[in-house]
Amino acid sequence: MPLWVPQVLLALTIVATAATGIWLLLNLRAIARLFRSSGVVEPGPGPRLVSKRTTAIMLVLFNLAWIGSVAVWSWVMTGEANEVVDADM
Repeated sequence: MPLWVPQVLLALTIVATAATGIWLLLNLRAIARLFRSSGVVEPGPGPRLVSKRTTAIMLVLFNLAWIGSVAVWSWVMTGEANEVVDADM
């Protein structure tokens, strides 16, 4: 594996985390509507913009992305990534 592969994997997971996090911040009312059954969180007034399914998918993607980022980072920092890098490429 070339040396740039772990770096690209880390960059992709960071970008995915940032993109989904920004989307979730811009659609806070949709998150409140998703958890409406608890009674503690109530969505504010305004038109319904996105579906509950889309909101749930973005929450799942956000969590997978940050967990993937931590996994890639720990893989690189432990030195195990150095063992799979091919210096001839």
